[in-house]
Amino acid sequence: MKIKQPRRNLKHILCFLASLFVAPFLLSIAAIGSPQFQTGDQIIVGAQEVIADTLYATGDRITLDGTLKRNVFAAGDIVTLTGTVDNDVYLAGETITIDGIVKGDAIVAGALITLNGDVEGDLIAAGQSVVVNGIVKDDVRIAGQSLLFKNKAQVTDDVIAAGFSFESQPQSTIGGSLNLASGQTLLAGTINQHVVGGAGGLTLSGTVGQDMTVAVGDQKPWRPPFAPRSSIDSPNVAAGLTLTDSARIKGQLTYKAQADANISDGAQVAGTIVREPLPNWEPSSPSLTAIIFQQLQRLLTVGLVGCFLLWRFPNWTQGLAQSIQTQPIKAFGWGIVTSLVVGVVGVAISTLTTLLFVLLIFTLSGLAFPVLGVGALTNLALLVGFGSFASLIAPVVISNMGGHWLLKQIHAAQATSRYTSFLVGLILLVLLTAIPLVGGILSLIVILMGLGALWKWGASHLPQRHPPAQAQLEG
Repeated sequence: MKIKQPRRNLKHILCFLASLFVAPFLLSIAAIGSPQFQTGDQIIVGAQEVIADTLYATGDRITLDGTLKRNVFAAGDIVTLTGTVDNDVYLAGETITIDGIVKGDAIVAGALITLNGDVEGDLIAAGQSVVVNGIVKDDVRIAGQSLLFKNKAQVTDDVIAAGFSFESQPQSTIGGSLNLASGQTLLAGTINQHVVGGAGGLTLSGTVGQDMTVAVGDQKPWRPPFAPRSSIDSPNVAAGLTLTDSARIKGQLTYKAQADANISDGAQVAGTIVREPLPNWEPSSPSLTAIIFQQLQRLLTVGLVGCFLLWRFPNWTQGLAQSIQTQPIKAFGWGIVTSLVVGVVGVAISTLTTLLFVLLIFTLSGLAFPVLGVGALTNLALLVGFGSFASLIAPVVISNMGGHWLLKQIHAAQATSRYTSFLVGLILLVLLTAIPLVGGILSLIVILMGLGALWKWGASHLPQRHPPAQAQLEG
């Protein structure tokens, strides 16, 4: 039996879409013929060795002690860079140590990250513990549980840091500004420009070259619950803001706190000291007028959409309602399945797009951003379609079904008008969903039932292949 033409067209479309995703992989294989790929338990690039091409290395222990002319990508349990990289490095592992020279950017992720060498570009690092004890000639952007700038740390430009604890030792230097978000902060080094950020507790015993603007939290030290033990100790910092005798601020000090800062007599602040109280945040309940206005907006929006659907697509709209009315439990169950499928598909599209983008950016860079755009637009279309159906079409279907049932019980003659049934059901639905707590649960049920009806409608309209009739056997 021949496959029907719509089914054949569907297969062609699916094959074409699949080729769009597979083609970049095939093209990139041809484009990355020159890079070196090294795998093994232990990978060593000797001190006298020179690698002219991009290096991709994966293994348990990776030691890079030679000269690498192009980008380096390395992932392993222990990664140590003691040589020279003329371009960017991308390192991931349990323990990452940079003792050599990176003439580009260093992008690093690991449990313990230590920089003792030089990075001439940016340092971007995320890990449980990040230790900077070398030179960074551009910006530093780090995040982790424990962040430490040791005495030999020298950063030419700005630092952005986020973590449970941040400490800069007395001989460390930040040439630009420090922007931080931290639970416990100890600033003992020199920051040539501004300090801006927030902390649970902050102690300044170093020098700030310009203004310092911070917000400090509670009056008792804060410790994160269930935090894993870090490779480096966090500073012991008192709650609130503290300026020790060696603290120097060459500009203005502005801080937000629940209590005055603890400023020692020997501390020096060249500008004014301004304390701004922390506002007491309390969740505000919407007024009755706002609630009524919001529900009227919803009534008008869903009403217009519903009237349009009943005018242009009456059979489809009433068919969805009939599907829910005949099998409500089944529709609810398929609604849950539909929600899960949409979530999985969205994550899959995002993951595939990201992988393709990363692969292409280093191989066929001209295709990288078009692929990223196609993936983003596909995900956007999926989310907009899902959101539009859940917020607009599902209430239309339920209102049409509920209004028809209600009018049939009260006045059967009025139930024949689909517009009257829909508007009566919509008014009732808006009133019920406006009830606190009950309204939220009811809205979720409406969405899931509507999605289930859509799933059943889609499944029933998929082209079916019928098995060929068996030839009759001659007796």
